[in-house]
Amino acid sequence: MSEEFTGRAAGEAWDRNEPGACPVCGAPLPHEASLRGRDRLLGTPGEFEVRVCASCGTGATAPAVAEEDLGAYYGRGYGSHVEPSATAYAKLSAALKRAQVSALLRRPPFSQALGGAPAQALDVGCARGDLAAGLLARGWSVDGVEPSAAAAALASRRGVRVLGSTLAGASLSPGAYALVVLRHSLEHLPDPAADMLRVGDALAPGGRVVISLPNFSAWQRKRFAGRWFHLDLPRHRVHFTPRSLRMLVENARLSVRAQFTSTSLLGLPASVQYALLGRCLAPGGIGLRVAAALCCAVYPLTWMIDRASGERDTIHLVADCR
Repeated sequence: MSEEFTGRAAGEAWDRNEPGACPVCGAPLPHEASLRGRDRLLGTPGEFEVRVCASCGTGATAPAVAEEDLGAYYGRGYGSHVEPSATAYAKLSAALKRAQVSALLRRPPFSQALGGAPAQALDVGCARGDLAAGLLARGWSVDGVEPSAAAAALASRRGVRVLGSTLAGASLSPGAYALVVLRHSLEHLPDPAADMLRVGDALAPGGRVVISLPNFSAWQRKRFAGRWFHLDLPRHRVHFTPRSLRMLVENARLSVRAQFTSTSLLGLPASVQYALLGRCLAPGGIGLRVAAALCCAVYPLTWMIDRASGERDTIHLVADCR
């Protein structure tokens, strides 16, 4: 990874790749950072900052990077990009993943968008194709966009037609998609406003957009600051509040049909780990599976704390054409 986008080294002057305008509302961003942190998941070198827009509350990660450089932030340990092994344990994990995706598609926000007959879907940030495989099993045809070449190859083998690494570089047919999914991907995009306009143009009449991403106004973010798990620096380029996400979608000439928050499985336990230990001890493999099982065990407690403490850590939004 080149020094040009590894983040700011200690004491380095901040004079390059600085985001100057809010990626949602266009207002000038403050020069001073509201948050500073490092890559606690995969260990990317350097320090990263988040500038928060005083107008709409959106956070922007600095330094800014070009879309073609984003892939360098996703190492081999990034879970959704890794091919499962052929062991019996891996086969069990894959079966659990299929069950998880099936349950996900039966609940909001997908239950609010999958009411019609199966048609054409676009999965933005499809990774290795877990969610797309669930849609394919329901009879949908699925196109994908994925910056990781390795993950895109895995998705292709599962039946996803990968159109490119970015929305800007993908050939999207106008009005082609009855469903567009941005599940924990919109926050990874350097220019979400331009990409949401592309999504709107690709949406079929009566089609739906489903978005899920971390809630930057959640109490967890305020409490853990640079050690909040969902901050995920430097991969998360833009940090949304419910208000700024709605603004982004409506600016793309889409109508919001539903918006709500929920409690994630990993958010609070992983943030506690970051606060106590400073990094993720199990970013992948069996260690991650064990950690996820422990998070499942404590989820009722996590849910109660989240509900009592304020806004939950994940935003969901469903929109369609005006």
